[in-house]
Amino acid sequence: MKTLNDFCKDWKDWAKTAETSEDGWQSVFPQWEELMEAAKSVMIKSPKDPDILSDIEFCWSISEETEDLADFAKEHIRDCMNILEFLSVSKFKDVRWQVYSVIWIAGSETEGILRRGLNDPDSYCRRRALLSIARLKPSDSKELALKFINDHDPYMRQASIELLHSIKDIAFIKKAKEQLINDETPHVAEAAKRILVNKK
Repeated sequence: MKTLNDFCKDWKDWAKTAETSEDGWQSVFPQWEELMEAAKSVMIKSPKDPDILSDIEFCWSISEETEDLADFAKEHIRDCMNILEFLSVSKFKDVRWQVYSVIWIAGSETEGILRRGLNDPDSYCRRRALLSIARLKPSDSKELALKFINDHDPYMRQASIELLHSIKDIAFIKKAKEQLINDETPHVAEAAKRILVNKK
């Protein structure tokens, strides 16, 4: 019976000559379903073996487009927490952003990981971490919003809009709404108008 490592080796051999011009080419692998199922079955066992953990990390990195493993983690969040914590410091940005996007489902205990994600070296990862923190409605939402509505990255400014839903300070919300709706970057201003249109 094939192990996860066997499937990973098969994928790597196949990838050497695979057509890679299309997004999601990784999942064209003939044994893709078997590979993903093998990864899922190992994930919920909370493995400690470095080689097995490396194989799981690899599978997350190649399934970024399909999000097979991220979706599985959402549905089995408690069983996957140890793996998610390990993957949150992955060397692959494609792994880290997926972790940030799903781990919040486990609740406030994940705030530490997500706050670390706010300093991720990759901008997309930072954005996913901020969006997930907003879902948790942290007690310092106002402070976070104040920081990120002024961020140099327009995508972080756009993501900060979600923090306003958990803030009760009407005067602050009014000021933040005005600033975001008049943001110099069109997609930020448009998002603010769309999301905050009925926000008092």
